[in-house]
Formats: sequence, C-alpha cells, structure tokens
Amino acid sequence: MHWLLPTGRSWQSIAAGYLGLVGLVVWVLGPFALGLGIWAVVRSAREPGVHGRGRAVFGIVAGAIGTLMTLVVLQSVAG
Repeated sequence: MHWLLPTGRSWQSIAAGYLGLVGLVVWVLGPFALGLGIWAVVRSAREPGVHGRGRAVFGIVAGAIGTLMTLVVLQSVAG
C-alpha cells in the first residue's frame, strides 16, 4: 500500500512530489517543488524515522526541469 498512497511519508516529500508533477506543466511552480524537495531530503537525512526520499528526489528533478523551463521562457520574452 505504501507504493500507492503516501502513508508514512513526511509532508514535505509528499508536497514536493505533487508540486514537481504539477510543475512539469505549470512551470512557475518549479522553484517551489525544488525548494520543498531539498527541504525534504535534508530532513530525511537528519531524522532517521522520516521516509519519502524518493518523492523528494522526484520533486527536485521535476522542480529543476520546471525552473529551467521558466527561465527559458522568461529569457525568450525578455530578449
């Protein structure tokens, strides 16, 4: 059941995963997913009982892609 529902995960990793997923389409949310993903990874590294590192890493990767796409769009509009 842990593969389907986000049980036993930190709220930061759950939020980072969903923001990363939405951030692939709505690029403005990319930096927020990136920040929450980094926060969740740091928290899971410091506290041994916290799970959800995979969702956090997905949030970081998807947030980085969304952030890059936002920067590309802003650069093309400004230039």
